[in-house]
Amino acid sequence: MEKNPFNAMIMSEDTIVTVKEGDKEKQVDAKRDKIRYVVGESQEKRFVDGGNETLKPLEDKTVYLVPAIHRLPGDPFHYDATMVERVAGKHQLDAATRLLNRHPACESHNVIEITYESPGVECCTMTKEEADNTQVPLQYVAGYYLGKKNGLLKIALSKTTIEESGKTYYDNIRVIPEAVVKEMNCLE
Repeated sequence: MEKNPFNAMIMSEDTIVTVKEGDKEKQVDAKRDKIRYVVGESQEKRFVDGGNETLKPLEDKTVYLVPAIHRLPGDPFHYDATMVERVAGKHQLDAATRLLNRHPACESHNVIEITYESPGVECCTMTKEEADNTQVPLQYVAGYYLGKKNGLLKIALSKTTIEESGKTYYDNIRVIPEAVVKEMNCLE
């Protein structure tokens, strides 16, 4: 099985969420973390009028991220172009993102990558004959490992931690039958 060539990245942002305390609702500070695959990067250079006779160059960086990568046997790796997220700003990227490294299979780690057969992935246009010969594609997903029970593995693609209480909520949860999982890797 071919390794996913795209690197996973954890992206953090400060946010405000509404929590319920008894009958009241209040807004509190929270931190939202998302795990995505880096599918593109660009370095942009613009010139800004500095108020004198010279123009000052302004350099900025943009990173393009997706929640999942998939691959049909014999075809290149694909991702859903409609799901691409764009994060711009060198300062924001340096302060709020961190690349993750893969390690061999493990089950006790908080952040993992799972490779599994996913018949729900639609990736490309094909003829009737091509569709007839197509196999179930593999999907690569990185996220927060929530555990497994009754033959089902749970992984969340993002989490929100409330600063006041430290309570964590997970979202974008994938429930995957263990039988279709081909590989698991730790991400650190």
